[in-house]
Amino acid sequence: MSRREFLAKSAVAAAVVVVAVGCGNGQFGPTPFTAPNARGSGSNANIFVVGNYPALATAGTLVMVDSYRAVKRTGAQTFAAYSMICTHQGCLTALSNNTFYCPCHGAQFDSSGHVIRGPAPSPLATIATSYDPTTDQLTLG
Repeated sequence: MSRREFLAKSAVAAAVVVVAVGCGNGQFGPTPFTAPNARGSGSNANIFVVGNYPALATAGTLVMVDSYRAVKRTGAQTFAAYSMICTHQGCLTALSNNTFYCPCHGAQFDSSGHVIRGPAPSPLATIATSYDPTTDQLTLG
């Protein structure tokens, strides 16, 4: 191969690398989900009226309260809340048959956020809850 051929092929290879890097964020696979700052969207962003979610009347039933958090009633005045962000690579999970399912890589979590099927390495994050029965308001976080 002549010097001229080598330089021409090297220039083409360099251009391909520049285009490939410029067309993405350098990561392969899904873009990790970043939850919005709930407090930044209003002072009541973490307060939910339980009565607005009829399925929360039944203990043990998971209910999405916004696009990245789910809640279930655990007793007459107690609740558990979970992040819906998969612990594998940060994809947003969905609810299916009262479990969390990650569509990116197939991880599955039970209704308490524990891993049923990997590749997720750990349970979903839990979120602190506080319930006021006089106002029927559930505060998350």
